[in-house]
Amino acid sequence: MYWYKIGEILKEKRKELLMTQGELSEGICSQAQISKLENGEEIPSSITLYMLAQRLGVDSDYFFKRIESERIDYIEDVTEQIRSLVRERDYINILEIIEDQFNTPLLENVDFRQFLIWHKGVSVYYVHNNKEQALNLMVQALNLRRNNNHKFLNERELEIMNSIAILFNEDKNYSLSLRVFKQALSRIKLIPKIKDFTILIRLLYGASKSAMSLGKIEEALEFSERGLKVCSQYETLYLLGEHCYQKARCLKRLNDKKAEYYYEKAINTFTLEGKKQFANVVNEAFIEYKTELEKTGGVNK
Repeated sequence: MYWYKIGEILKEKRKELLMTQGELSEGICSQAQISKLENGEEIPSSITLYMLAQRLGVDSDYFFKRIESERIDYIEDVTEQIRSLVRERDYINILEIIEDQFNTPLLENVDFRQFLIWHKGVSVYYVHNNKEQALNLMVQALNLRRNNNHKFLNERELEIMNSIAILFNEDKNYSLSLRVFKQALSRIKLIPKIKDFTILIRLLYGASKSAMSLGKIEEALEFSERGLKVCSQYETLYLLGEHCYQKARCLKRLNDKKAEYYYEKAINTFTLEGKKQFANVVNEAFIEYKTELEKTGGVNK
């Protein structure tokens, strides 16, 4: 508990009511004690806190609700800041923020601690290329709630599994990567209603990439088709271009002429999103594909 926060809130409320320390303390405690409380030098008894709350015209649990509300707001702000830096791939700054948070009592919040450990693992991998430490941190984050008697995975833990699978994929351990993706996809079915559908889209995209790297083209195609169905179901552009490109690559490997349609759809989607770099990459692959077709005289399907 942040006892010093009670003092800050007490002082803020007193000043809001234009009340002096003497007026607040009268008949309850000494003015000196109010001063100590407001400076965080003394912890109030429950009786004193109740009487001060009554004098200030608030409920006795007002202080605790304010503290919890501020804790939640702060955690949400830090979480969003880190997620924003992830999108920018600024892992150095992420590590700095996380190290600062490890020095605060907010680590008492299990969900926040899990989030920080997870992102420390991701950042350690990209900044220091330390695969072993990164994996250990991610597994630690994954098991954090289960150590508190939680049997089933939640959406956050499925995201952590996604990060673990990506780590294996980037380390070219495609077999283990695909296994983790499949485990996560089987676990996600146990969640009655998914709040963040993008997790499923990410898992299917990663599974398709890992399967393709193993030469399991038909399986990779199945994952990308499932991903496209989820995008359609939720009417979202999230990873739509990536799934279209992935499907085009699979169809190309299977000598299916429908690959052309998905190359074009991927290019159009990336262009619509303003992702010129992605659109250019797919366009180059599409030109290469058409050149190969001209040399071979067409496709089989």
